[in-house]
Amino acid sequence: MASGFYMTSSDKNDNLANGDLQALRDEIAALSNRLAAAEAEAVFAEAMENSSESIVIYDADGRLVACNQNFRDLYGYSPEEAKPGVHFSVLGRIDVERGNVVIGDTIGGGEDYLKRKAEYRRKLEGDFIVHLKDGRWIKTVDRRMQRGGFVSVQVDITDMKKNEYALRTAKEAAEKAAQIKSEFLANISHDLRTPLNAILGFSEMILSEFKGPIGHDMYKDYIKDINESGQLLLSMVNDILDTAKLESGLLNLVPELFDAIACTENVTKRIAPITAKRNLTIRIEKTAGFPKAIYTDRRAMVQILNNLISNSAKHSPIGSEIVIKWVQSDDKQISMSVVDTGSGIAPRILEKIGVPFLQEGSYAVPSSDKGVGLGMYICKKLIAAMGGRMEVESEIGRGTCVTMHWPADINIKSEI
Repeated sequence: MASGFYMTSSDKNDNLANGDLQALRDEIAALSNRLAAAEAEAVFAEAMENSSESIVIYDADGRLVACNQNFRDLYGYSPEEAKPGVHFSVLGRIDVERGNVVIGDTIGGGEDYLKRKAEYRRKLEGDFIVHLKDGRWIKTVDRRMQRGGFVSVQVDITDMKKNEYALRTAKEAAEKAAQIKSEFLANISHDLRTPLNAILGFSEMILSEFKGPIGHDMYKDYIKDINESGQLLLSMVNDILDTAKLESGLLNLVPELFDAIACTENVTKRIAPITAKRNLTIRIEKTAGFPKAIYTDRRAMVQILNNLISNSAKHSPIGSEIVIKWVQSDDKQISMSVVDTGSGIAPRILEKIGVPFLQEGSYAVPSSDKGVGLGMYICKKLIAAMGGRMEVESEIGRGTCVTMHWPADINIKSEI
């Protein structure tokens, strides 16, 4: 018998059975894959239809593959118009030709709008916002897919646009109101200063008896009252004018070198009528090594000194002392303090110091000599414009210390 391998009929049947079994397994696996794909597609389709956004998928040529009903409803497309295979440019032309849906994007409509949209979809970068005739704003974001084509998601941003418009309108209205207020304050302040200066000038001439004696002492008292009231009113008008400039940004600070101690002495001389009336003493101190000259805005510093010393004088006990301290610290910061032993400030008022028109029980406005409550507010704004800050320490019945801190220019501080 020759040697070799011989397959029996039983072996052949077994091989056929194994082959059929494998084919059946392959078919089952393929069916399972198709079922899984169908289930995934169904889940995807359900997700698209239940999305609050409008979703549309285009192929690499820009033709519609699938979309949800929100997309059709958004632009009023029929199922036939927004069917698979239609190009996005056809849908865009439907929008424009109907004239009752899309006005255009944020720039405009018509043929130029279609060109801009086509250019956007060529690049597929950023987003594209369109304005519908019914008032809605729609934001479109298109992104490429790995398998080709792109998906387009469109969101209604009408509420956001309305909020932007409301905020912009409110901002413009606030700016306009602030401008009108500042212009009014500036104009009325200038208009009031002219007659006030005349009142003060003539009353001072009469008080000086320039043309001879007045006569009855009572007339002198009347004229004195006129002069003091005019001085107070002029001070109020000046505060209002300065506030208008600060609020409108028209105040231009110009730093210069000047002697801080000499400047302080000049201010104290100007308010001598107030301090003499209450028999007050003003003492000016400076730390060792304090520079001969400082570099800052002289006019602003004069106004700060005038307001702070006047406030202290009006609240200090008769015959008491006011101390003005000048300090330059190691961290190249200048400080100026005005210290009195007056009535002090209540805690509830101390928290509000620097707020405009603060009056009741306030250090800024004494009950015996009311103003408009702008003195401390102006000081706070001025020192802030100089890059500094204001600190107030006070205790009822024990006095008040107001300190201004601002940076010094170390390069020229010692020059004069």
